[in-house]
Amino acid sequence: MVAHLMRMKLAITVNGWKKSTAQLVLAILFIAYLLFVLVMLGVGAWFMPELETEIRGTILALAGSVAVLGWIVIPVFFTGVDLTLDPANFATFGIPTRKLVPGLAMAGLVTIPGAATLLGFLVSSLAWRDTPGALLLAIPTTILGAVFCLCISYAVTGLLAGITGQRRIREIMSIVAFIPLMLAGVIISGIADSVQAALDQLPAIGAVLAWTPLGSFTAAPWALAEGRFLTAALQAVLCLVWVAGAVLLWQLAVDRSYAKGRGAGPASSRTKTGLGLLGLFPGTPAGAIAARSLIYWIKDPRYSASLVVLPLLLVLFWFLGYQSGDYTMILLMGPITGFMLGYSISADISYDGSAFALHVTSGVSGRDDRVGRVSSLLAWGIPVTLLFTVATVWMAGQWNLIPGLIGLGIGALLTGAGVSALVSARFIYPVPPPGASPFATPEGGSVRMMLVSVGAMIVVGALSLPELVLYIVALVTGDMMFQWLTLVVGLGLGAVLLLVGIRMGGRWFDRSQAETYQAVLSATG
Repeated sequence: MVAHLMRMKLAITVNGWKKSTAQLVLAILFIAYLLFVLVMLGVGAWFMPELETEIRGTILALAGSVAVLGWIVIPVFFTGVDLTLDPANFATFGIPTRKLVPGLAMAGLVTIPGAATLLGFLVSSLAWRDTPGALLLAIPTTILGAVFCLCISYAVTGLLAGITGQRRIREIMSIVAFIPLMLAGVIISGIADSVQAALDQLPAIGAVLAWTPLGSFTAAPWALAEGRFLTAALQAVLCLVWVAGAVLLWQLAVDRSYAKGRGAGPASSRTKTGLGLLGLFPGTPAGAIAARSLIYWIKDPRYSASLVVLPLLLVLFWFLGYQSGDYTMILLMGPITGFMLGYSISADISYDGSAFALHVTSGVSGRDDRVGRVSSLLAWGIPVTLLFTVATVWMAGQWNLIPGLIGLGIGALLTGAGVSALVSARFIYPVPPPGASPFATPEGGSVRMMLVSVGAMIVVGALSLPELVLYIVALVTGDMMFQWLTLVVGLGLGAVLLLVGIRMGGRWFDRSQAETYQAVLSATG
């Protein structure tokens, strides 16, 4: 069984290269890159005996931990696993899972990533070439480490397949993966400030990882090289335990996949009843559109992805304040939140895609369409803007500024919503299609999208100038009267501009529904 699965995997790989020249070229480049990396690892491991034993052990424990984490995280968040080794494909052949798992494991080792991982772990054993006992122990433990990487990767992805296979979960995971990029500056700054402290702690961290599934495969020879024979024996036994545990988890994942492949998975007999969000809004066209739009905000990451930036900005401003001791900048969060949320529905019709046909064929008026979409935003946008405003004022300890900041934040939200009510009806441009990454850039129309976005933001900023000027006067003079004037003008002017935007956007919607629908279809390809 094992030999058959290995030959099958090799045959599938070779046939794939024969069918596609581009795939063959990419595979050759990938193999050449991996060979270069392995050579560099081999050179580094060959000269590692010149280092102290503790330093060698720490480096190998950390490197092994990174390799294991890579096999767990990368397939889940980015690449997925090799579909040719999907156990569901073998469900109809009646192969016992206890025989299938070892075969799939060995077949995984003849893939390019699997073979490179096995060679990489084996090459790391050269670091102990000056200690024969440690070298003899390193060879089997590193082989077990490569097997563990493969088994735990397939086990985790298999157990999560029912979740990560859902489009919504994949989209949420792409948003989660985007968070470290947003906080890269803060993370790098924090690391740079504590590099020496971190370096001093690395041996202790490596010693802890040596007892975990992450580092024990490359750390067991470290203990033997230092003469800690009992520790080395226990860690070697742990290597077997970790592999056995990974195999059992993979066995469980294969059993579930078998059940799914045979159609034996439990079917939910529950039927959802009730109107859900539709029951919370008035039974009018505008109420129905508001409920549907709010559902989009909850379920469509293309909408909610824009909200990820807000808490990240809060963390960034707090970090800058913590560094300087001055938290004044964090007070900008309220107005920024209102500004960003108000603009966030400027591509609402574009995101509808072909579903916009429902608005055209049902005869929805422009006023109802605009009111419904704006209402869905304001229903939660106003509380969120107030929450950020109050929270940041509390952090900065400047409660005297709260009237003006509320006027700025809510005013920017209402003004932005009014501008978006017009812009989303007037300008249609390509957006990421449903199921794509919320941060994907659609082909074509990128220049148009940029011009519309920048133009709309400039208009919102210009229309918000009256309350902004009043707030600046309040800061300069310290007169509370201008704080309250900022609140009144922000709310009043924002409400007026919102009504104007809804009316103008509604008129354009009524005049050009057919043209708008055609533009939506063109934008979505």
